[in-house]
Amino acid sequence: MGCFLLQLLIITFLFVSSTLSVEQQPIRVTKNQVHVISDIPDSPEPLQVRCTSHDIDADLHTLKKGQEFNWTFGPDVSGSAVYPCHFYWQSKNKLFNVYDGRVRQYCRLPAANVYFCYWSARPDGFYVSNDKSTWKKIYGWV
Repeated sequence: MGCFLLQLLIITFLFVSSTLSVEQQPIRVTKNQVHVISDIPDSPEPLQVRCTSHDIDADLHTLKKGQEFNWTFGPDVSGSAVYPCHFYWQSKNKLFNVYDGRVRQYCRLPAANVYFCYWSARPDGFYVSNDKSTWKKIYGWV
């Protein structure tokens, strides 16, 4: 009987310790995704975007309404990654960081360990979301 209780105690200890170690492990971000979406009405002059960084191309992207430009990059543990984009529409232009330590607060970390940042360019300015359903205006064109 004593051997059975010892085995039961060992199994209980292993179960509890494995459960605790899973709960105490930090969540690791495996990658980040930034999406720039045009919500500019179709017109003779569509939205143009140029984003620059060491790991994405600096080409000028022309986006019609509903189109997007996106990229994925590795983990940003320190929050020091910076991705500036320059937006052009009609006679307006705006330059700002679509991802940096400040913007990251608007991004989401789902179960897949990926931060998602969605940007919507609109006639009145730029909105950010982490789920494409709730948007917060961050910048105007001016």
